[in-house]
Amino acid sequence: MTAWKKTGTRLAATLLATAGIAAGSVAATAPAQAAAPNLAVTGGVYCQFAQPGTTYDKVWSMTRYLKVTAYDFTFHNVNLQEINGGRKFAAELKPGQSLEIKTTWFGCFPSSISGYASAAEYEPLGDNFGFWFNVTRIDNPFVR
Repeated sequence: MTAWKKTGTRLAATLLATAGIAAGSVAATAPAQAAAPNLAVTGGVYCQFAQPGTTYDKVWSMTRYLKVTAYDFTFHNVNLQEINGGRKFAAELKPGQSLEIKTTWFGCFPSSISGYASAAEYEPLGDNFGFWFNVTRIDNPFVR
């Protein structure tokens, strides 16, 4: 056998062994993996009439909120940031716990809210940003 043929045979055997070990490792570890940790942002903008117990008890008001919730994992150094707005921080956010930024304004008019969340741990970023809006305009009665 020539030197080139011997080297090619060894290379092929090495590649096959490496591929076999890698495939066996993936197959062996797949069932043992837990669900990925997830930090999800939700939000909304909505109008309501007459909130008893507030200064908006006989008028239309609009509420904007941004909320981040921890799912299946304890996250550290969690930041919830409204774009051009408020910010909330939690040193630790346990599964099921949330941080929320909420504002209520006099009147009902087109508005929006957007923001994002981040934490010290790695997790999928697909649902860490959001944008919500309202295009409704309702004039308040008795206000001229």
